[in-house]
Amino acid sequence: MTTTLERAKARLLDAAVRARPGAQFDAAGYAAGVEGNLVDGVSKDLFEADYRVGAGHELEGKMRAAHSSAALVVNTFAPWRQSPSTLLLAKSTGFSSLQFEAIFPTGLGGTPPHLDLMAYGPSPVAVESKCLEYLTPKAALFSRSYDTIADARCNSPWFGLIEVLRRDPARYRYLDAAQLVKHALGLMKAPFIEDVVLLYLYWEPVNHAQFAEFQVHREEIASVQAELKDARPRLQSLTYTELWDGWQSSSDAQWLRAHLARLWERYRIEI
Repeated sequence: MTTTLERAKARLLDAAVRARPGAQFDAAGYAAGVEGNLVDGVSKDLFEADYRVGAGHELEGKMRAAHSSAALVVNTFAPWRQSPSTLLLAKSTGFSSLQFEAIFPTGLGGTPPHLDLMAYGPSPVAVESKCLEYLTPKAALFSRSYDTIADARCNSPWFGLIEVLRRDPARYRYLDAAQLVKHALGLMKAPFIEDVVLLYLYWEPVNHAQFAEFQVHREEIASVQAELKDARPRLQSLTYTELWDGWQSSSDAQWLRAHLARLWERYRIEI
C-alpha cells in the first residue's frame, strides 16, 4: 500500500518535471543539478553563498530533491533578496535584508541551529520551512548539555518544553517540537528577542483534509502554541498556501502575479 509520504513525493516529482521539462530527475526525485529544481525567475546566485556557509550541504544534496524544503523556501523567497523591504511576512514588512540558512548558536556544543530564512528588520522573522519532513515521525531528543544553560532562558516556557519532551519523547508525532525549541534557544541569544517571530511555515497538498497525518500535524502545532502562549520568540504558523494567497490579495504587482503562478504550478497539487 502506498503511504501518504510516497504519494506526496511522487506528485511533487510529477509537478517538478512538468514545470521544468528540460530538467533531468532520477527515480528518487533528485535533479541532476540544483538549477533544475528552481522555478523560473529564481537563480542560484540569489542564495548560493548563504548555503556555502551553512552546515547542511544542501546544494549538493537535499536541495536537488523535488520534495526539498530548502528548494521550497528559496523558490518562494529568493526574488525578494534584492528588495526585502517589500516582502510581507508574518504580518510584517519593511525588512532590511534576507538570509538563508541563518545560524543562531545556542552556546552549547555541536552543530548550531540553522533557520531556513531570517528576515531582518524592525520586526524580524525567523522561518523554519517544512515540505514533507514532518511525515517521517521522530522522537524528541535533547543531550544533557542543555542542562548547563543557566541564563535567563531557563525561565522561558520554551526551556520548560525540554523536560516535557524528555518525559514523553513521542508526545508530538509529526511536529518536530525539539527542533523548534533548539531554534528558540538560539534566537534567545540574539539582541532582537523581544520582537522576533519564529514562523513555522509548512507545505500541504490541496487535498490535505483527506489524510489524517495533516490534520494531526495541525493539531500538534496548535498544542505547542497553547503551551507557549506569549513566550519569546513568539511562535506562529502558516501554510505555504496561506502565505501565497496573502501575497496575492495584498499586491497587484505583475512580477509577483507571475511568480505566484509558477509557485502554484509547482506546489499547489493534490496527492
